[in-house]
Amino acid sequence: MGLKELSVIKRIRDGISRVFIGNEPVIRILLATLLSEGHALLLGPVGSGKTTLAKALASIIGGTFKRVQVTNETLPSDILGFIIYAPNTEPRLVRGPIFANVVLLDEINRAPPRTLSALIEAMQERQVTIDGTPLELPRPHMVIATMNIVEVELGYTQALPIAILDRFMSSIYVNYVSDEEEALIVKNIDRIEHELTSLGSVTNLDEVTKLIEDVRGVYIDDSVVGYVLGIVREVRRDPRVQVALSTRAPISLFKLSRALAYLDGRDYVLPDDIKEAAYPALMHRIILKPEYRGSVTPIDVINDVLNKVPVPHYVETRMGP
Repeated sequence: MGLKELSVIKRIRDGISRVFIGNEPVIRILLATLLSEGHALLLGPVGSGKTTLAKALASIIGGTFKRVQVTNETLPSDILGFIIYAPNTEPRLVRGPIFANVVLLDEINRAPPRTLSALIEAMQERQVTIDGTPLELPRPHMVIATMNIVEVELGYTQALPIAILDRFMSSIYVNYVSDEEEALIVKNIDRIEHELTSLGSVTNLDEVTKLIEDVRGVYIDDSVVGYVLGIVREVRRDPRVQVALSTRAPISLFKLSRALAYLDGRDYVLPDDIKEAAYPALMHRIILKPEYRGSVTPIDVINDVLNKVPVPHYVETRMGP
């Protein structure tokens, strides 16, 4: 990674931090997900800044942003778009919010099954099909969905189907900030609200695409790949886990760890990158058996697995050009 790339990443981080105060690890994982061309699920209580974070990311990278407030009446066409047929005119395509670079689906777990199913093609294949016509989505393209897990736990809303959960590369818990940070937000709310509405880009989509290509070139040794697979295998064997992890789990862990290494200025992955990526990559994929819910959390499972799987003794000694 050169000085130019480091400068771009720093400008993106600093720009987001101006309106999204506190929770720096959240910004880091979200950027790693973006540079891995993945989608992110934001968890946490209401009013913790999830919408601000998504909107700021889109503005900072010079991308388009669309927000959908999902309800139980949201139709696939409300997100994907539709074609208008009128007499004596050519059919006209109306593109939906999904065609933005950053798409925020607020409270995604309120969506009806048919609407959730329509998202799978967009999130997996980066295209949508409208009236039989496949249409490519822009690049970069990122779906950021929010889910109020408190409402799920209380039974007010449904949990997401596993097929949808598995399409998210990462899940990020956005909690309330500290007392000091909250006071800073309150005292600077006028500035924050003004900057959020007028936040300019510090880079452009071409530069972001270049960063994405660079991340693909980050080296990961076979021993570290074995560490990734060992972690996933151990989660699958855990008697507390109800549903086995799919192959998307190690792929997400693999990709996120490359991006985290890149954000630290390295062109190779260390086991510590895998450990950091394990929580956002696996947390939302671990479905506990009913008898363990309430006494065990997915984070407990990940902690136990990381303590159990041997860490490879690998030190990267290659020198850059």
